[in-house]
This record gives sequence, structure tokens and C-alpha cells, in this order.
Amino acid sequence: MSVIDDHPRWRRWLLLGGIVGGLALASLSALTGGAPSQTAMPPGAVARVGDVMILRADLVRAVNAVSAGRRNVLNDTDKAAILQRLIEEELLIQRALDMGLAHEDTALRNALVSAVTKDIIARSRAKPISPVRLRDYYFKNKMRFSRPARAHVRAVFIPRTEAKDRMAAFDASLSGGAAAQDLVTAFGQNTPPLPDGLLPLQKLKDYIGPAPLTALETLKTGQWSDWIEDNDGLWRLYLVNRTRARTPELSSVRDQVEAAYRDERDDAQLRAYIERLKRGAAIELSADAPQ
Repeated sequence: MSVIDDHPRWRRWLLLGGIVGGLALASLSALTGGAPSQTAMPPGAVARVGDVMILRADLVRAVNAVSAGRRNVLNDTDKAAILQRLIEEELLIQRALDMGLAHEDTALRNALVSAVTKDIIARSRAKPISPVRLRDYYFKNKMRFSRPARAHVRAVFIPRTEAKDRMAAFDASLSGGAAAQDLVTAFGQNTPPLPDGLLPLQKLKDYIGPAPLTALETLKTGQWSDWIEDNDGLWRLYLVNRTRARTPELSSVRDQVEAAYRDERDDAQLRAYIERLKRGAAIELSADAPQ
């Protein structure tokens, strides 16, 4: 019995890695209109099955997968058997394509699409980023990397049904010098809980609504607002701290800008590749197909 016949690692590598990867490459070759080659086998190839090359690197990976964890070094007979398995695998892949399995099996279709997509993105990621283009991208998209204005507030909300008495009591306590937190504790039973820290204004709006948020524009740190009316009751806001919106220098957000640039470039590369495939394919839509 061959050394690879009862080797579970080899079987996992072959079935899980080889089949999907090989089908992806074979499908890509079919999409690009590859024809059987009559040229000499290139130096990097160890075998050819139809028009598909089995590379020496593929054989090396397979040999390493089988030999991992073994004490005995694989001999030439073992390596020849592994090569035959690669050839048999390629024959099965080509037969699967001939049978239309790549189109009929949903899981296999998804695996093929994913494999080709990953290959395109990997090629895009391998390209260096031009500093000039990165800088241009940053200036065109500055708002995406801007840091929004934030505010740390304490709030008291009094429902309209309790407003008459509790507003007067609040004002009296404030005039008497009560601390902001004491006022919140005494009169804030109906106030939605606010995080104790700086929040972007848009996030703060989710807690208190648009009308109270407008009052923050003129409020100074350490100051209470006047009473602010909304549909359900009245608010008082106390501004603990705030930071203004600012746009950082490219040097301080370079990693973030590079990541966004790479993502957009990857998307553009994938879209361009698909458009090239469309231009080279015979695509026809029925009269009633969605346009």
C-alpha cells in the first residue's frame, strides 16, 4: 500500500483544498478562453493535464502535506504516487466542469465565486500604494476622517404633567447653589439615562432629541441651559465638557486612510474585472427580463 493511501492529512488536503482551488483555476481558464497548448512545458511545471499545468510548487506543497509529522523521508516512489494523485485530481476537476457541477451545485458555485474574488483582491492588495494618490484620496474624502464634535452633558427631563410644580422646585434648588449631579439625582427620575462621558452630537441626539441638542450650540462649559420644551415635556441640560469638530492631519490617520483606499481600490479592481468578462461574453436577455 502507498504511503499516501491511508494518510488522513493528505485526504483532507486533497478534498478540501485541491478540489475547490482547482475548480476555481479551471473555471477561470474557461472564462478567459484558454485553448490546449502545443508549446513545450514551462520550467515551473511538472505535468500537464489537457491545457492545465501542475506546477512543481503544487507537488512540493502536496509532498510537504503528506510528510508533515512523519519520521521517514518520502522516497521517489512516494513522490511519484503523490504526483499521480494530483493528476487524478485534475482529471476529476475537468470532468466536474464537463458535467456542469460548477453551475448546478450551489455550495460549489459560491466557493468558486469566492475563490476567484479572493484571487482578484489578493492581486490588488499586492500593488503598492502611491503616496501621491493616497494624499489625493485623503483630501477628496476629508469629511470621512474628520472627528465630530462631542459633548458630555447631564440632563433633567420633567414630563409635561409634572412640569408646574417640579420646574419651580428645580429652579429654587439651582438658585440655592445645588450641584449639577445633585439636581440630576433629585429631579431626573424620568430622564433617560445618559452615558457619563463625551458623545458625538449625533449619538447624543438619539438620547435627548433634536430640540435639546440645539441648545448646546450656545451653552458654555459648567452652565445650565434654560428650560427647553419638546413634545413630551421640558429639559434642562448641564454642559460638563465639549470638544469641537476637527479634521486631523493625514499623518495621524494614515492607517485608517490606507485601509479605506485599499477597500475602494479592491472594489474597483473587481468591478473592472467583471466588466471585462461581460464584454468578452455573449450575454442575451429575454424581452421580459428585468432591465
